[in-house]
Formats: sequence, C-alpha cells, structure tokens
Amino acid sequence: MRDETQALAVTVGLLLLIGGVLVVDGLAGPWWAFTVAAGPVVTGYVAPSVVREIAVRRLGRQLRRWGR
Repeated sequence: MRDETQALAVTVGLLLLIGGVLVVDGLAGPWWAFTVAAGPVVTGYVAPSVVREIAVRRLGRQLRRWGR
C-alpha cells in the first residue's frame, strides 16, 4: 500500500510540475518556464551542501576565537 501511495504522490507531483511549466510557458515564455521548473530542483540539490559549508566555516571561526 505504501508503494502505491508513494507512486501516486510522485505522479501527481510530476503532473503538477508539467502543468505549471506549460502554463508559465504560455504566459511568460520558455526562459521563465525553465527558471520556474529548474530553480527549485537546483536549490534542493545545492542547498544542503551550502548550509554544511556555512556551518563548517562558522565553527572554524568560533574555534579560532576560542583559541586566542
């Protein structure tokens, strides 16, 4: 049952994404449609590594201050 529910959720999500891209493409043009579709995907892929990098740098600064 869980696999079917998960497959349904993915299917509905893809249909909403495709529908949204088609609407934006019709209203604003293909570049805006690409930006709207690719923006959240790229953000979701890059955000965890950026947050980790910021945390490591912050920890490094705190350790340098603590060592003084």
